[in-house]
Amino acid sequence: MVKDIKAKEQSCGSTECCIEEVGVMVRRLVRVMQIFERDELRPFGFTTSQCYTLLELKKTSGLTMNELSEKMNLNTSTMTRIINNLVRDGYVQRSREEGDRRIVLVGLTESGIMAAGQLELSIMDYYRKILINLPEGQIEDVLKAVALLIEAFDKANPNCC
Repeated sequence: MVKDIKAKEQSCGSTECCIEEVGVMVRRLVRVMQIFERDELRPFGFTTSQCYTLLELKKTSGLTMNELSEKMNLNTSTMTRIINNLVRDGYVQRSREEGDRRIVLVGLTESGIMAAGQLELSIMDYYRKILINLPEGQIEDVLKAVALLIEAFDKANPNCC
């Protein structure tokens, strides 16, 4: 399909003729990621947003709710609901900042650290399976292409991510 798109782009001299093909590929990629989330993440008993929240807190513990909301690209009220459920289930704890008691910090509990570690291992195993199935010597090309796609998405939607 990539060769067909390249030939089509060269023949018409414009990216206009590739809009449908790009749309089909992006929709397929989104669907593959949805299936990944269903099959690889949901068995842990978390929603997708909870999984990514746990992973973000594993990377950077002690974030304020505003910082976490910003990193997750979610509004504060949505982030609060996610955190409330994770606190209720014992994966996240809230604390107040020493210097300013109005500021709420969130971090992982021991259970949260363990769950985030298991999620991370599962995700890495899945990505390892993907890498094994890429043609030898083309991993760097794939990474460059994905980086270009992400950059294009960022430019097309500056409010995202």
